[in-house]
Amino acid sequence: MIRKTRVLFATRFAEMAEYRAEVIIWMLSGTISLVMMLVWMAQAAAAPGGQIGGYDGSEFATYFLSVWLVGQLLVVWVGWELDFMIRQGTLSPRLLCPMDPMWAEYAAHVAERFVRIGPMLVLLAIFAWLSGASFTREWWAYPVALGLCILGFTCRFLYEYSLGLLAFWTESSTAFSEVAWLLYAALGGLFAPLAFYPQWVQNIAVWTPFPYMLGLPAQLLAGKATLGQAGFGALILFGWVVLFWFVRLAVWRLGLKKYGAVGA
Repeated sequence: MIRKTRVLFATRFAEMAEYRAEVIIWMLSGTISLVMMLVWMAQAAAAPGGQIGGYDGSEFATYFLSVWLVGQLLVVWVGWELDFMIRQGTLSPRLLCPMDPMWAEYAAHVAERFVRIGPMLVLLAIFAWLSGASFTREWWAYPVALGLCILGFTCRFLYEYSLGLLAFWTESSTAFSEVAWLLYAALGGLFAPLAFYPQWVQNIAVWTPFPYMLGLPAQLLAGKATLGQAGFGALILFGWVVLFWFVRLAVWRLGLKKYGAVGA
């Protein structure tokens, strides 16, 4: 199993390395959090006392740069891949392999992170220097945030995979992924910290995976979250990972019975 995992990862890494220039373009296109950073920094500068909700300009910069960083680690495109493979019939050769096609896609996503990490850190340093962001000095926040990112990525991968499998029954499943992205962005803290939302929205959001996938790791890096909050978020995320694992498995098995491409 270890040898198979190593070979699979090496193969997918080589494939992703061929698209390294495109990966950088993808990174630069994900600028919504940077735009929101500029908006909130301007609002904080104009506010009495230079703060809004306990955030001053530099703290907004740190938070939204952290959101950008975490968001880069959570990028998932598997829903679009599945939609294409199912509709075009290119899933059929994958079914001949003695391994669930999910693992090849998961390996591709993980390999892409290693291609992305170098340019990502360079861009982060440049953005931090330009905006005056200052990340936390608590050493424990970084491994804890990384652990939440791993859980958050796995959670997002599984629900996006499940949504992509809906192409077995629909002409296109990408619309479902777009709705999921809206929830991920709004409740995850891409537009504003969750504490800025109405209380009833917060009460609903805390039981969803989204705040702990994006906002909580960003708040840890910005020094705005505690270890206890991280532990609670990890438990919620783990529960959703288990749930989405079984949902994906059920949808996959039902979908294969529906699949009718030539050679399937």
